[in-house]
Amino acid sequence: MNIEKKNVNIFLALWIKHDPEIWSELRDIQIRFLLDRIVKEMTFKEMSEKYNVAEGRMRQLFEALLERIDRNVSEEAAYHLRYINKKLDERPDKPFTVVEIYLN
Repeated sequence: MNIEKKNVNIFLALWIKHDPEIWSELRDIQIRFLLDRIVKEMTFKEMSEKYNVAEGRMRQLFEALLERIDRNVSEEAAYHLRYINKKLDERPDKPFTVVEIYLN
């Protein structure tokens, strides 16, 4: 089954914006980082320009954010967010146009 990435983005945005565990553990700016990187698929360069910090520092901040999610929210969620982040790094030209789901 194929699901359009825009539908996955809507789901991810709703999850991030409405999950009480995320809101209890993360600050507003961290949630914005998460939305920008994972949902809007912004590069670290774009994010660094938007938030006026060095690109390397933005990478560190995002990795620290994923570590915090890993420790305080969910290891599984952090694992999948890291996977998406890795795919975004490998192909910054929008790596996910369609998401394939295998129903076994």
